[in-house]
Amino acid sequence: MTDSDCCRDGTTAPLSRLPWGTHACLIYQHRHDLIDTLVPYFQSGLEQNARCIWITAEPLQAGSARRVLARSVKDLDRRLERRQVEILDARDWYFREGTFSGIAAAENCIKNGLEAQEGGYEGLFITGNLSWLTAAEWDAFMGYEATINRSLKDNRINAVCAYPLGACGACELLEIASTHQTAVIRQNGAWRQIDTGETPASLEEQKKKALDQIEANIEQFATLADRIRHPLQVLMAMADLAENEQSDAIRQQARNIDAVVRQLDAGWAGSRAIREYLMNHDLAGALPAPVTEPGPCPRPGEYPGSRRSS
Repeated sequence: MTDSDCCRDGTTAPLSRLPWGTHACLIYQHRHDLIDTLVPYFQSGLEQNARCIWITAEPLQAGSARRVLARSVKDLDRRLERRQVEILDARDWYFREGTFSGIAAAENCIKNGLEAQEGGYEGLFITGNLSWLTAAEWDAFMGYEATINRSLKDNRINAVCAYPLGACGACELLEIASTHQTAVIRQNGAWRQIDTGETPASLEEQKKKALDQIEANIEQFATLADRIRHPLQVLMAMADLAENEQSDAIRQQARNIDAVVRQLDAGWAGSRAIREYLMNHDLAGALPAPVTEPGPCPRPGEYPGSRRSS
């Protein structure tokens, strides 16, 4: 653990190691809560050669934020001069002609993220303090948060939105949590980090597991259908040849088994359809080649119990 991972009390800073594409909310009570979390957050960004933007408001405005960051970042003036670090007031970022503009704020965020990479940085670390937010801007700002939550997953941008606990009721806290991937709050003197949604890393992991399972399903359906269908044909032929009192019972059981095989075919077709959808929407990446088809499959409307059956 490095110095940038620690708060003033020696505990681990909760925002110091975030995967790219993280949209987090910080629920703070005091000015020192902002210092304890955001200074290590920006130190971590600078260590990763990221561009850093600190959008400030009461109780820690631009001048104060610059002074506290300078205590930990010794060459801050040089970084400010070359605009690797930018510290500004919330009114200069979120407002256009005196009115909050979610479109302008979202454009600023994505544009600065792209410019950071074009300028040779690894990405963008950004935070905004929302102590200025009033009931009049609330709905519009939550819409902006939802947009940012979707957009960051595909960008090398980490964003932390800081909300004062005293200005939020239970409903507001739930709404804030729903538009962020993770929430950080200090409880009984200790920081707690709560995952409120899927992080980029977990999304990638789950997507890979899902694709692996789809491939396994396709292969299993094809193998099982063929392994059942072939001996079933032999069984039917033997019943026809024998033509005795057991032949009708054998044929009936064969029809029952054939119905199960058709369900396996349906499962195979469903897995293939999902696989093709993922490929068409560029969600699957490079998938293995499809396995051998198990033979003729009924159309979806012909499956037993299908909702598309007429």
